[in-house]
Amino acid sequence: MKTYELIIEQRQPTCGGKSPVDVKVCTVTTDDPLAYVKNIEKDGELQMETTDQGEIIIRLDHDAKSIKYTFTEE
Repeated sequence: MKTYELIIEQRQPTCGGKSPVDVKVCTVTTDDPLAYVKNIEKDGELQMETTDQGEIIIRLDHDAKSIKYTFTEE
């Protein structure tokens, strides 16, 4: 299995001066980042891309929900 730094950016409506983006950083171990996100997000369609730097980016846009998962191999 591979170990990744995972950055989760969730867009939210602005409210009461709070930032419109909630960011969480964690370390995960998985062989399949897409399956990892599918296990978390049961609804909505996922789009996956790989950057030139080797990052795996998975996006979810469903109703008012917009989340970006960025996996960087450690």
